[in-house]
Amino acid sequence: MAQLTIYIDDATLLRIERSARQEKASISRWVKQRLTASLEEKGWPPGYFEFLQKSPCKGIDIPPDLSSSLDCKRSVL
Repeated sequence: MAQLTIYIDDATLLRIERSARQEKASISRWVKQRLTASLEEKGWPPGYFEFLQKSPCKGIDIPPDLSSSLDCKRSVL
């Protein structure tokens, strides 16, 4: 298994440590679970648009996929 080194501010690390401790997990396991879940969450939930199209609200269309090139650049703090 590969290892990853990241740099993170102290306040965020304290929150991660607290959350991992509450879930009785190591920091590595806690972060891995969050990263894995984040990468798996793509798009809308299954059946979301089918549900909306059957609802009494009419005129709801499936939005087009947007290119990430439209994203704003993040500022570095």
